[in-house]
Amino acid sequence: MRKLRFAAVSAVAVVLASGWVPVSEWSEMPSVPANVARSVQSEDVRILAEGKGANPGNDWEQSYVLVATSPHAEPVDAIEGALRSTGWVTSRVDSGPLVLGGDRPKDHPEYGVTVQRLDSFIDSSCFEYEDVCEEFKKAARGKGLEFFVVDFMPYV
Repeated sequence: MRKLRFAAVSAVAVVLASGWVPVSEWSEMPSVPANVARSVQSEDVRILAEGKGANPGNDWEQSYVLVATSPHAEPVDAIEGALRSTGWVTSRVDSGPLVLGGDRPKDHPEYGVTVQRLDSFIDSSCFEYEDVCEEFKKAARGKGLEFFVVDFMPYV
């Protein structure tokens, strides 16, 4: 009887342990390391705020970075130059609100990036990412600059 109880307890422990690994892996969604999200910063591009978000349809967490460019630089050129200088392969995008897209590293991309104007981000994403939007609106208030949201995502 004692051996039977031990076998039953052991079986339950194995089942619980095998279920824990997938659950713990699922709860830690792939995300973008901070150094990747900060790769957009340069002499002409300043990071004003950062945020993270994951919508229920994605299996990853995105990193959002609010940036402003130097008034002496063309904004999209400055952002593209900053990204390219840190290894991003980028291209201009003329579809919808996006102005720039790309990925990194070149040979086997692990991360993607898109860039859009702050007002486009607010119009399209504030319902899903209300906290990020509020923080970005606050960071941009009264500065009189042109703002962009750089969206970094891991490839899963």
